Amino acid sequence: MNHDNPGRTASRELNLKLVDKLSQCLDLTAYPPVKLGVGTRLSYSGDTVTRIPLLVSGAADASMHQMTDGGTQVLLVSWGAGEIMLLSYLFTREALTADIEVTENTVYRWLPIEVVEECLLGNQELLVLLVRFLALRLREVQARERSWLERGVHERVCATLARIVKAMPRRSEGGVMLAATHESLAARCGVSRLRLSKELKELEDAGLVRLGRGTIEITDTAWFDAVR
Repeated sequence: MNHDNPGRTASRELNLKLVDKLSQCLDLTAYPPVKLGVGTRLSYSGDTVTRIPLLVSGAADASMHQMTDGGTQVLLVSWGAGEIMLLSYLFTREALTADIEVTENTVYRWLPIEVVEECLLGNQELLVLLVRFLALRLREVQARERSWLERGVHERVCATLARIVKAMPRRSEGGVMLAATHESLAARCGVSRLRLSKELKELEDAGLVRLGRGTIEITDTAWFDAVR
């Protein structure tokens, strides 16, 4: 399994350790691989969680929507190759509160939640790793939420595009082609469609992107690579 992930956080490191430890008591390869392309949904908000995905390769985001005085706020949690997703749903039978979207061509395996829970209950080290992971992920999400609330529309749009640029493969001419509607991208940025369109037009005027019918081409990837 490929564990290369240049954007690892502390919680991601723990997630990878948990997967390695879990593989010692559970044959992960016994569950067939499933492929999904960029932009498709792996799970939908409202789905009951009876199994959790292990990403063999690729990446995915969870978009969680909350209503605020300023409109729709979108908090993103992301996963990379080698990680198990939706670990916070272990030992619960709650419905998903987020859409899970594939952001890179992805291969994953569905793991039955009961089987994973059985392994955790039978291994104290695994259980401690899970608790440590959940605590770290919570702090990271809270920090991301505070940072996101402090950003203006321009910063939100640029930060979201920068995340996409970092996640997607470069074309032979060096750019990145994003197939997305303004509506779906606006939701990811936590801004209105009208505000997004205005920002994208300004980015196009600056020579950073090229807008097409249903596509956005990132022409200056170096500029977005520098966005934090």
